[in-house]
Amino acid sequence: MKNQLIAITGAVALSTVAFAGSASAKEVKIQSGDTLSKLAATHGTTVSNLKQLNGLSTDLIYAGELLEVGGNGVAPIQQKPVYQAPVKQVQTQTTYKAPAPVQQKQVAPVQQAPVKQQPVYKAPVKKASTSSNYQGSSSSAKSWIAHKESTNNYNARSATGKYIGKYQLDRSYLNGDYSPANQERVADKYVKDRYGSWDNAKSAWQQKGWY
Repeated sequence: MKNQLIAITGAVALSTVAFAGSASAKEVKIQSGDTLSKLAATHGTTVSNLKQLNGLSTDLIYAGELLEVGGNGVAPIQQKPVYQAPVKQVQTQTTYKAPAPVQQKQVAPVQQAPVKQQPVYKAPVKKASTSSNYQGSSSSAKSWIAHKESTNNYNARSATGKYIGKYQLDRSYLNGDYSPANQERVADKYVKDRYGSWDNAKSAWQQKGWY
């Protein structure tokens, strides 16, 4: 009957385990599913040592064969485990630091001096003159007649009510407007049309007692 091919070990050889010498070697019968690496681990030896003891040039073994596994009853020298320092993990999480609140500098309010308002100059309102622009050759003649007629009273009336105002004009000349301005205009027009000037009107008044 042909021997059955079991396995090819591809494992990396473990650290060599030293054994004390012995005159007689221990043999085991290879079972189906055994490998050099499995047997070496079971019997406390190495694949390289098993190959050297059994004259093997490859890792091939066959079920049913006898395989020397080392000295009889000699415990292998155990290797001390290599201590590996724990790797300190670098903390990659960034701790968010809130920015410190910026303290705003309190600025004192600027006090503005009250604005002194300059007095507004108002030009005096020029009252409308109640006298006419036309004065003839002399304004004093006009004033003289006004004084004689009504003592310069725009509200003067004759006894009959026919003559009105400062110059005692016929009320028909005034057309119902007895205002001082209208009295001045009508008086100037009357004197200009009838006498040509207030001086001439004064002369006529002096001769007749009226103008």
